[in-house]
Amino acid sequence: MKLTVVIPTRDKLPLLQRTLAALAAQTAPAPDWDLVVVDDDARDGTAAWLAAARATWGERLTVVSPGRNVGRAAARNLGARAATGEAVLFLDDDIVAPPDLLAAHLALLARHPGDGTIGLVRTAPELIDAPHFRYLDTRGVAKVPGDEAPARFLVTQNTAVPRAALLAVGGFDEAYRAYGFEDMDLGFRLEDAGVRFRPLRAPVPEHVHHHTLDQWLAKKRECGHGPLQQLARRHPHRLREMRLAVLFADSGGRPRRRGLRLPARLLAWKLRFLAGHWPCGPGHRPRAFPLYARCLDLLVLTTYCLGLTDPVSDHPAPGES
Repeated sequence: MKLTVVIPTRDKLPLLQRTLAALAAQTAPAPDWDLVVVDDDARDGTAAWLAAARATWGERLTVVSPGRNVGRAAARNLGARAATGEAVLFLDDDIVAPPDLLAAHLALLARHPGDGTIGLVRTAPELIDAPHFRYLDTRGVAKVPGDEAPARFLVTQNTAVPRAALLAVGGFDEAYRAYGFEDMDLGFRLEDAGVRFRPLRAPVPEHVHHHTLDQWLAKKRECGHGPLQQLARRHPHRLREMRLAVLFADSGGRPRRRGLRLPARLLAWKLRFLAGHWPCGPGHRPRAFPLYARCLDLLVLTTYCLGLTDPVSDHPAPGES
């Protein structure tokens, strides 16, 4: 089996350079994988650097340049169409892969033909300066005890899918322009088409991206404003599985806006204060972690709720990769 790594990028050249340097050091045999980088209209010298990088990578590196900013979903679709492998591994441009990451994905895919893989990602240790990073590093597939992962945990930081199945379901839905949920939507459609996902617990790449708690919550609010509503309309039967049914008025995915904004705002403020003053141990590890995780679960839920009730003008839909 051959694997194609697809990385969309926009204006993150120093991080992209670090990501590609880690890929160049992979132990997987060169014939077993190649790389597609989608330059989503970067303005920081990315195009020139990638052109020079081809001297080192040769034909194993394909650069796709749409000529305008198309956004995450469309950029990944362009990369998947340019891929030559039977499976496509999606990484972000701020993910630093351990040397045996691609070999591990290939081995797991070989053991489960036709399935996909969802790998863990952990925040780079030097960036951890608050307890919410510990919470983020224990979500999603990190909670899965068995050998199969629910499709709702699919995230494009470190996940591989069969290319044929990806193309058969139409790839990522390019209607998702704002931040979030385009990967979960794809996971649902692939699962409905018969693809199953296997958790890859090791090795674990590092996520080299710092965001404060408020910056992270702002993204969650943006998710609630647009992408979450899109997801609910497309997959209303999944809302209970996602534990988000309380935010919607009916089985058709219609947001429950009436009477929610003030209670959600007050609860979100209290939870944000509590999360910001949570006692921590060494290395910003939150004490009584199960309680801290529950606090952040509720904070995310109330933040989604605020996004659902925001006026349309509050959150423009960016197309950044």
